Amino acid sequence: MIELFAIAEEPGPPLPAIAPLHSVPCGGLAAICAPAADGEVDTEALWRHEEVVEALMEDRDLLPVRFGTRLEDDAAAARAVAERRSELEIALERVRGAVELSVRALLTEPPEGPAEDDAAGADYLRAKRRATAAHDAVANAVHDPLSVLARAHMLRPPRPPAEALRAAYLVDRGTVGGFTRLVARLDERHPELRLLCTGPWPPYSFAAG
Repeated sequence: MIELFAIAEEPGPPLPAIAPLHSVPCGGLAAICAPAADGEVDTEALWRHEEVVEALMEDRDLLPVRFGTRLEDDAAAARAVAERRSELEIALERVRGAVELSVRALLTEPPEGPAEDDAAGADYLRAKRRATAAHDAVANAVHDPLSVLARAHMLRPPRPPAEALRAAYLVDRGTVGGFTRLVARLDERHPELRLLCTGPWPPYSFAAG
């Protein structure tokens, strides 16, 4: 049994020594794998997988594979790549030279929700409108300028009541510094918000579709 970490171009740079990795070539692409670890699937195993993918990301473009993807052997890995070769080539071209940055915007004073007794009445509707207006304002103030610096973006549902924006941005490696500096400027410009930017990460949000 082998664990799949990423899809990359073949040939590629030497694999990092962080794990017993090997490449399974398939027509210009390769599945980067390692023997599947025995034992329980736990948080430590999850972070170990992420550590390997991030090490691979340092010197190559790749399509990261979600934790827990296991195949019987190298032949199964080659078949899996061959079945989706065209799709994978397009996806790899889409993320070439880019990484993922995540941004969350938290309202420093979240709008108050309605009392439980009024949940079906006018107070509920007013609270709903206030929350929607706050989210729209964040999109205009934060997301719009950040999206200009990104090759692509993906918005996810924010987690109320404090979170007003949860987004992933596909950013060229050479502009990561400019992107994070813009986040810092926007954070200073909008005291009503607290912006959290993490990454660069492997482009999980943009590896498919």
